[in-house]
Amino acid sequence: MIPGPAAYVEAGHSDAGRPLVSYVAAVFAAMGGEVVITSGEDNLIRARQAGDPGIRPWVIVASGLPNLLHELVHAVQVGFLADDHGLDYGQIPYDLARPGHRRILWDELAACTLSCAWGAAADEEAWFAEQIGIQGVFYGYEEDEPGFHAAVDRVIVEFVHELRGVHAGAYAEVERRLRAAGAPSELARPRARLAFADLWRRFRAAGRRP
Repeated sequence: MIPGPAAYVEAGHSDAGRPLVSYVAAVFAAMGGEVVITSGEDNLIRARQAGDPGIRPWVIVASGLPNLLHELVHAVQVGFLADDHGLDYGQIPYDLARPGHRRILWDELAACTLSCAWGAAADEEAWFAEQIGIQGVFYGYEEDEPGFHAAVDRVIVEFVHELRGVHAGAYAEVERRLRAAGAPSELARPRARLAFADLWRRFRAAGRRP
C-alpha cells in the first residue's frame, strides 16, 4: 500500500495518484476515517479492525474512486461515519409509502447520481447502471427488477420535490466539504451537474442497461 493524505491506495491501482482521491480522503479524515482503496474488496464504511492502516476510528474501503465517491455522498448526507451509514437493515424491505423510507431511496439515488457527476464522463452510464442494479433488494424487489423500475418511475414523479430537495442539498454539501478539504474549484465542483431524472431516462431508454 502507498500511503497518501489519509488514504492508502493499493500499489499499481488505476486510481493511484488521482488528486480527487486525496481530497475525498481528506474529507473522510476530517470525519474520523481512513480511506483504503484496494481492488476486489467490498465497498463500505466500518469500524477500525486489527491490522487496518492508519489511526482513525473508521475505515472506508473502496475498490476504486467511483465507489469511494458513492460512499462520500452517503457520509456527507448522514453527517457522520457509521457502519452501513447508520441504516437499520432490519427494516428491509423499506416501504416507499413512508416518508422516512423514501428518504433512504432519495439518498441512494443521490449517491448514484453524484458519484457519476464527480466521476469520469466515459464511465457515467455504465457506473449508473451498476449502482442502480443493486438497489431493488432494499425495497422488496430482489427477484423483480421490472417491478422496482416501475416503483421508481412512480415515486420520482409523485414525490419529485422531495427528490430534488435531497439532491440539491447533497450537491451543495459535497462541494462544501471538498472545498473545506482544500480542493481547487475544478475538483470541488462536479464535472457536470447531472440530474437523476436525466440519467434514469437514458437508463430506461437503453432497456435497463447502457
